[in-house]
Amino acid sequence: MKPANSKKRQSAQREIITSYEGQLFSFKADTDMWTTWHYHPEIDILLTLKNTGYHTTGDYIGELRPGTLLLNGPNVPHAFHPNEPPEEDSEKPAMYVIQFSKQSLGKEFLGKLEMDRIRSFLESAGRSFEFFGKTRQFVEDLMRAMVIQNEAQRLASFILILDALASASKSERQSLVSEIYAPSLSEENVRRIDQVRNWIITHLESQIRLEEVAFEAGMSPKSFSRFFKKNTGMAFIQYVNELRIGLACRRLVQSDASVSEICYASGFNSLSNFNRQFRERKGMSPKEFRKQYGVELLT
Repeated sequence: MKPANSKKRQSAQREIITSYEGQLFSFKADTDMWTTWHYHPEIDILLTLKNTGYHTTGDYIGELRPGTLLLNGPNVPHAFHPNEPPEEDSEKPAMYVIQFSKQSLGKEFLGKLEMDRIRSFLESAGRSFEFFGKTRQFVEDLMRAMVIQNEAQRLASFILILDALASASKSERQSLVSEIYAPSLSEENVRRIDQVRNWIITHLESQIRLEEVAFEAGMSPKSFSRFFKKNTGMAFIQYVNELRIGLACRRLVQSDASVSEICYASGFNSLSNFNRQFRERKGMSPKEFRKQYGVELLT
């Protein structure tokens, strides 16, 4: 997602949002996704329109595909990593974005009896959520309709969206951020994590050594390990393996290479380790995962 003030993109990853002053919320269509690890005090409702890839939300790494619907909580660091390059085409936006906060809605408005369920839901928004099923489809339809609505109609749609998200069943709503996740949200820490993440992504297909990444961050390996776990919620090797499994999943679906070829091309140096890591994260083997998409498995 693009920042409201593009000048902030070069110097800081704390996004300053000013576009909805005097409004309850902001709705916009973004032409590309902001891949920088960033955070802001506002809540996002994010609908992916055309991209595939993955997103990092706090200490969670999840798949990105057309129709992915996320609610990102206040001050939860997040970033998007689409497989496709940005088109910068206003006629083909990458995301629809709703941004608001409890402050923009106002204590008096949220205190009304009719807002009880929504107010209770927003109190849990710090965990961030992904939505599925009928809830996801209902909200997608509303967000697409908002493109041609006037301000009053958009407000009505916004309230319906909040109510739908607040009413979603457990099977249609998954919390993303763990309860113990508590990053250090200083500009320097966020900048350093973003620098490290970019380095890891660039070298994902090669051997990655802790000492090399620590050097990139200007820290000792021991200090870097503590710093990384504190700010991402994951051990360094866990984070790397999550990204590599995501890369392998895309290749299993998008290519006809063998599982063995994909294993080594995704940065793993052992087929048995790859199969174990894959099953732990996906609950199935690479072969079973591939069959879900109707791709013939090569040995």
